[in-house]
Amino acid sequence: MGKSLTRKLIEIHLVAGKPEAGEEIGIAIDQVLLTDTNGTMSWLQFEAMGFPRAVPGRIVSYADHNVYQVDSRNSDDHRYMQTIARRYGAVFSKLRCIEISEPLYSTTYGICSSRLSSAAT
Repeated sequence: MGKSLTRKLIEIHLVAGKPEAGEEIGIAIDQVLLTDTNGTMSWLQFEAMGFPRAVPGRIVSYADHNVYQVDSRNSDDHRYMQTIARRYGAVFSKLRCIEISEPLYSTTYGICSSRLSSAAT
């Protein structure tokens, strides 16, 4: 029996570990897509790990959700994402849509024939 598409993709892009069930692995990623719903936490974790730079060739942070609140947390998150995107060379986009979809991303910012990691909702 042949290998699954998932198995093939993991093996092609594997940079660390063994591609076996239950084992931790590392894979190469060329593009990262972040929204303000999950991207804020992703950036905070990235920053906390102390990386000096972002490696993927294209990172796009979207600020596409606006939550009505009585405080400033939503706008603070957007300002943080804009600031950290600038610091690490990512694109900050206020492209408005209901949900970020990979086809929309691909037509606007995508790089053909490369790997994409998404923290979209």
